Amino acid sequence: MRALKRALFFFAIILLATAIFPVNSLVIETQSSSYVYPLGDAWLRIEYNHSVEHSEVIEVIEANSSGMFVRKMLWKDFGAGLPEDIQGREGDYYYKLVDQPLGKSLDYWFIPFNRPKILVDNKTVIKPPVPGLVHFRVERCPLILVIIGRC
Repeated sequence: MRALKRALFFFAIILLATAIFPVNSLVIETQSSSYVYPLGDAWLRIEYNHSVEHSEVIEVIEANSSGMFVRKMLWKDFGAGLPEDIQGREGDYYYKLVDQPLGKSLDYWFIPFNRPKILVDNKTVIKPPVPGLVHFRVERCPLILVIIGRC
């Protein structure tokens, strides 16, 4: 019986240590919700209607323990705030491959017209309506908080 109590005690200690072990995470927050993803490499795809040019824009961002990096931008036309240096075409979109570090925190402000759609690893996380600030950050969180989706 005593051996069983010791085994359970050590199991509880190992479980607790594992639960509080910090892991790299991608956290996405809006005014009303929060999403947490454990990181190896995660791919964000942010799709929205451009506020000025009223055309579709797609930004592809890689998130890992080092931070976030813009890897590709796709757009449908030219004008204020859109790239002019085309590297190719992909269907109806022009594209530009990018290797731009963004740091560990990134904010987007969306208005209802933007109709944003945010995907993580090709799974939709957020889609309209999401007016307001969407905050992305890479940070270390205890494993148990990542598992329950809070950080």
